[in-house]
Amino acid sequence: MSFTWRRLALIGALAATTALTIVVGVTDPHAPLVYPTRFLIWNLFLAWLPLLIACAFVIVRNKLALIPLGLAWLAFLPNVPYLITDLVHLGEGYELWRHILQYGFAAWTGVMLGVVSMRLVHRRIEADWGRAAGWAAVAASVILCAVGVVIGRFQRWNSWDLVARPDAVVAQTMGWVRSPFAHVQSSGVAVAVAVFLAAAYLTMWAYESIGAAGH
Repeated sequence: MSFTWRRLALIGALAATTALTIVVGVTDPHAPLVYPTRFLIWNLFLAWLPLLIACAFVIVRNKLALIPLGLAWLAFLPNVPYLITDLVHLGEGYELWRHILQYGFAAWTGVMLGVVSMRLVHRRIEADWGRAAGWAAVAASVILCAVGVVIGRFQRWNSWDLVARPDAVVAQTMGWVRSPFAHVQSSGVAVAVAVFLAAAYLTMWAYESIGAAGH
């Protein structure tokens, strides 16, 4: 299969799991497009933004333009692991199986969108500034994603607040950073998210070498 067809297959697969998330909610006889479909659609939209920004990051030729693109990518990337934490809303009920499928589809799509966008950014940085810079960017993005999940899930800020109220977001986040053991739950979630996202990325990175060895 050619490289172009592989890219189309990748986008098609991610679009398909996004559509599955929506379809499972739309066909819910109890609350179509209400709970949890409405906020999952919004969160999936936010999770697609890092991939779109990463594509622009790869294409743009002007290296100065990479700075605002990189900052925008980092701002929206935490929405990816945030989809995993949406499982906290999963409750008991007659349609529990439907919600399990829906949250599962959304979480999987979010993780894949994030990992693919990280890979694109990693490759561009590595090509322009070397291997060490590429891996440093990956490590920084994983850490910032973990912090972003705490900001969103526990402090209840979102990506737009980084623009609208950056002082308040930074002040509250620094309070958590200075006393992580005073917030055991949020700190534990941050560590778990960082480990999971790093493992997911390393899985894709390692799989590429397996695929290359097979040709």
